[in-house]
Amino acid sequence: MKNQTNHERGSLSVISDALPKLNGAAQKVAEFILNSPQETINLTITELAVRAGVSEASISRFARSLGYSGFHALKIRLAEDIVSPMMIVHEDLMPDDGPATAVQKAMTVGLRSLEDTMRILEMPVLEAAILALCNARQIELFASGNSIPIAMDLNFRLTKIGLSSRFSVDPTMQEMYASLTSPEDVAVGISHTGSSKDTVYALELAKQRGAQTICITNHSDSPLTRYGDFCLFTSTRVSHFGEERMASNLATLALTEALYVGICVARSDASVQAVSKTLRATEHRKY
Repeated sequence: MKNQTNHERGSLSVISDALPKLNGAAQKVAEFILNSPQETINLTITELAVRAGVSEASISRFARSLGYSGFHALKIRLAEDIVSPMMIVHEDLMPDDGPATAVQKAMTVGLRSLEDTMRILEMPVLEAAILALCNARQIELFASGNSIPIAMDLNFRLTKIGLSSRFSVDPTMQEMYASLTSPEDVAVGISHTGSSKDTVYALELAKQRGAQTICITNHSDSPLTRYGDFCLFTSTRVSHFGEERMASNLATLALTEALYVGICVARSDASVQAVSKTLRATEHRKY
């Protein structure tokens, strides 16, 4: 119950409340974050350890003591709390909002999600994921629900530049593809919540088969991350409209775009040749 309460409150408030009871390394970490929250969200755990004068293990223990799964989960909450103006990002759609107001609010949430995601993006992880995809014999994409269009778009783009990529909207097919992967393959699980059972199960199967795994999610402590060798996180707040929870897909789409662009750069000659071939093959479909 304590963890749930902490996750409902701002991270700075949680740290401030805990400070009087802390000592040693935990106190050093808390004081650094409270004094430099903006700087903290741009640091890796190694960099924070040096700045605060503690070990990486001490930072991980500190984050878990507050109810977070680790430093990255805490960093995501920090970004949510201080990067985006709270009143703007939490501005909910109301039933009596006109089209212009609704569009403005939706655009604001989308832009903030892109800014926040960029701030917490760990470039070494992104680069490692790009390298893995470039070298994959076969790429399997797993997604369900609202993440299906994103997986379809990524599959289209990867195929266009000559990579062997595959995606099916049928969860049974996804499981079959996962069960046939090998250490030469890469599996990508895409889920905003990280809790979609079909996506989690398919990625778990692929990992058991020895495939390298990439997960793209908004929640660092979600079930999907347990099976990701490379975890890429978005930072998106949820807006509410009546009983519906509306989360922007822009940040997730931006991450897949970053993977695609990175691959194009890494294998530029092969990508250009493949694009040329695929364009010639489909040119009859355009006026």
